[in-house]
Amino acid sequence: MKNVRPSQKNRTVIVFTLKVLLLTSITIFQVQAQYRYQAPKGMVLIERDTVQIGSKDGRADEKPTFPFIIRPFLLDVNPVTVKDFRKFVRFTRYTTDAERIGKSYVFNQDKNKWDTIVGAYWLYPFGRDSSMAMYTDPVTHISWNDAKAYAAWLGKRLPTEFEYELVAKKAAKLKLQDINQKLWHWCNDWYRFYGEQDYYTKRINDRKTLRGGKFVHSKAPYRPSQRMSALPYTSTSIFGFRCAKDLQ
Repeated sequence: MKNVRPSQKNRTVIVFTLKVLLLTSITIFQVQAQYRYQAPKGMVLIERDTVQIGSKDGRADEKPTFPFIIRPFLLDVNPVTVKDFRKFVRFTRYTTDAERIGKSYVFNQDKNKWDTIVGAYWLYPFGRDSSMAMYTDPVTHISWNDAKAYAAWLGKRLPTEFEYELVAKKAAKLKLQDINQKLWHWCNDWYRFYGEQDYYTKRINDRKTLRGGKFVHSKAPYRPSQRMSALPYTSTSIFGFRCAKDLQ
């Protein structure tokens, strides 16, 4: 019986089929590995996705709209609480900007204006003559400097504002707490209008971006694209944060 050697065409088909099977196996393995990944306690895996940044119906700083690819990362399910921040302060002897400056800002809902409160800080959010903050509440009167220091202590980071816009649009699905509420969360980015050429360039005495909250002076519906900004040392009764972490 003679040996039958495959033709060049058949060999090409066989090689191509093997390559397809190999690539399919790799893809299946990657997908399975992704679903097997267990996020650390208190964090959720945010998978790679494309988010449409901005809003055509939004304010000037929400335009123009554009797509942006978000790489996978981890995000805290809950904002950092008073209890969490207290552990950090006790361990590091950290002094917040509000304590160092000696005052912070509290929004007066009855008068619809901001009040400067001497002695207000994360543990006594309405001043030292008021009640102590509940340990289970999200920590407030936190500056960007404070938030970054806390995140670094845990080996984490602050989320970018584009990451935050993605999760704000998926908050219910991801079961994230205190997003789209009154609390504004510090993000890592310097604040810029999207159209500015130096959007990613740091300036002296510039402002940082906050996301996730509602404007206290407005009754307009919340938009995930809403942005706020403040100087890195600014603290108020509606400024808090949550941490993010890159995948290893």
